[in-house]
Amino acid sequence: MKESILAASIVILAFIAIGFIILQIVNAKNLKKSKEYYSNLHTSLKPGAEVMLTGGIYGTLTRVREDYVMVEIAKNTEIKVSRYSIKEII
Repeated sequence: MKESILAASIVILAFIAIGFIILQIVNAKNLKKSKEYYSNLHTSLKPGAEVMLTGGIYGTLTRVREDYVMVEIAKNTEIKVSRYSIKEII
């Protein structure tokens, strides 16, 4: 009786360990894709590009600097934001 309980426990632990390993592999792949996407996005920023910021604000890039960008959100209204706050180029 004890042997069958021990065997069942080992099988359950093995399934949990395998599931954990699979989740880690999937997470690593998703992280790599995300990192690559944002790296490409930040290197391709150019004035005139329409962007969406992480807060949901839409605008047009007017100046691109090393650490920040100037985004025109309305006529004659610019805001200075971190270049890393850009979520996507539209």
